[in-house]
Amino acid sequence: MNQPPVSPRNWIPLEQPTVPYSGDSRYLTPLQVYKSQGKLHLSYLSQSESMGLDLGADITEPDHQKIQDKIIAVLKLLTFRDIHVIVQFWLPHVIGKHRLLTTTDQPFGLGALDEGLCKYRQESNRSFFVLDNDHEEENSSPVTRVFKRGLPEWTTDLNNYTLKDFPQQEYANRCNLHGYLALPVFNSTRGLCVGVLEVLTSSGYTDYAYEVQNIHDALETVNLRSPDIFDFPALNVPNERRQKDFNKIYCILKTVCDFYNLPLAQTWAVSQHGSFVSHEKVIEKSCSSFDTRCVGKVCMSTAALPFYIKDLGMWTFLKACRERHLDRSCGLVGRALLTRGSFFCGDVTKLSEEEYPLVHNARMNRLTSCFAIFLHSVEADDEYVLEFFPPYIKDSMHLLDFVKTLKQNIGDAYRFELGDTSFIGHVGPHMGLYVNMNSDVIQASSDSMDDNFMFLMYSSDSESLYSPATKMVTAKITLNDCMEIFHFPISSGLSYLKNEVAHSFELEGEIILKYTDEDNDTILITCDEDLEYAVDTTGTNNSINLICQPVHYQQCHQVD
Repeated sequence: MNQPPVSPRNWIPLEQPTVPYSGDSRYLTPLQVYKSQGKLHLSYLSQSESMGLDLGADITEPDHQKIQDKIIAVLKLLTFRDIHVIVQFWLPHVIGKHRLLTTTDQPFGLGALDEGLCKYRQESNRSFFVLDNDHEEENSSPVTRVFKRGLPEWTTDLNNYTLKDFPQQEYANRCNLHGYLALPVFNSTRGLCVGVLEVLTSSGYTDYAYEVQNIHDALETVNLRSPDIFDFPALNVPNERRQKDFNKIYCILKTVCDFYNLPLAQTWAVSQHGSFVSHEKVIEKSCSSFDTRCVGKVCMSTAALPFYIKDLGMWTFLKACRERHLDRSCGLVGRALLTRGSFFCGDVTKLSEEEYPLVHNARMNRLTSCFAIFLHSVEADDEYVLEFFPPYIKDSMHLLDFVKTLKQNIGDAYRFELGDTSFIGHVGPHMGLYVNMNSDVIQASSDSMDDNFMFLMYSSDSESLYSPATKMVTAKITLNDCMEIFHFPISSGLSYLKNEVAHSFELEGEIILKYTDEDNDTILITCDEDLEYAVDTTGTNNSINLICQPVHYQQCHQVD
């Protein structure tokens, strides 16, 4: 019969936490917390570099002892979804001429006294990483990068790293460790990075939101902090101009909500890079959702941005929005950002999750109409999308009135620019739309258009109702043997059309669009002007035939 492994003699078991076995905690694993005693081995450094150093000296400093005590308290509070987990703390030390990052003599926790976990801890205890700039090439490791950048690093599978980027990769695999998360730990008063908490698990989760939130909350109890999920790093830096913009946006949201008695209004923006993720052997920037669904995508978030809630029953919907990142190509807010315009839906509950990712939350909170409009801050040069939920809009007259009110409340004094209102994109089933010259609204849909997507045209003056900016184009686009029909205003541009095509054909990555001219030559469309020229010269009745081709296909074809 196999005997459970015994902890090494230099591991000092500490008082273990008492976890109440009730609710969700019954399914979570607390840590067995230890502190190891050992010596820091500097065999990496040359003899001249290590001369005069006592390699067996106690490297504990007074401030470090305080941090260690806090980390021990934190480890006792943590619980994990996986029993096969190790959590260890890396602390910087100045020894001689060098600044080293080591976990020697630091507290750590194990989900179980497992042979693989014990061996990995012993290997880590013998390791250190030089933080000096002149050793940057030789000592590349996640904990070093996290400490220097002050941003987390994670992966669902350690095999996503190269051996150079994760020197202990092979040893971790032998110990059956696959998932990885490293978080910087900051002093709450001065904001300085004091160390790195490293988590390795046998399970490769699709997201690490629970672990990040758990560690963040535990560190706060001892006056330390780490990044939280959905943090907006750019907004953590004091910016007086941006804060003024936030105050103005809040006033806009509040004024419009109070005037129309709207339950909720909120602000979306592109989520800044809040972490690094190793994916397919490449370490790339990612947002702060710690979710594989966001890897390689441009996400939008409401976190740390202005909102106004008039109906307190909408808190659950607001919370759901703040805990969810949206792909920039999805939903009304994504379309509004890409086109720098505005989009409306009379009933989002009738849309699919792909069309409106928060549709289930909207149904639970009985939200129907939604209007999203692009907003540009002239002074800060920031881009936002304002999202409103007006329950009363049933026809184009109401929509026109709402847009006019919004424009009046922004005005020139706020130093904001609203998105293009020469057209309003309409997503979803038809509502009561009609041509009304007096209201400056013209219906741009026809019987031949897709019932699930049409456009309204709005103009500030009746003379420009039929300006080129409002011209609708029908594009028949072919990909291999498949053909789709797209209706779009020419003013929305090439980027918008390519995004719609990629979304419809379910393509990832960059695509190109081509057309065949009168001489039967294939012409590549590279800009908005090329698209307009193609429509004017080869199109018939504002209809044009285009060819879609993924960029990677073209590159492979050229190699062949």
